[in-house]
Amino acid sequence: MKNVKIAVTVAALLVSGQALAQKAGQTRAEAQAASAKKFKSLDTNGDGKGSPAELLAFMTKSAEKRGEAMDQAKVDRRLKRLDTDGDGYVSAAELAAEDLAKFDKADANHNGVIDADEAP
Repeated sequence: MKNVKIAVTVAALLVSGQALAQKAGQTRAEAQAASAKKFKSLDTNGDGKGSPAELLAFMTKSAEKRGEAMDQAKVDRRLKRLDTDGDGYVSAAELAAEDLAKFDKADANHNGVIDADEAP
């Protein structure tokens, strides 16, 4: 059952391409694992950092799946928000920090699990 939850979470994440989707029953560890998988999808050349070009491709593909358009300004804003060390790239840690902050915000009672009443 746990593997099914992880698979569903990862699938939702890859389809959305955006923040991790918090679903009832999701644990913080599952959210962290999903964020790591999301980063692997972003880092297409496997060098351990998401370049601006990789972020553009990742966000464009995700937007297209939702029937939306992507523009460079959106990518630039996201890169600026994610790139907390200012090196011009997105690291797995930077992406995880954002994803887990969103998980923690959703986990209102801070028990490490998105309870049914906390799920969007």
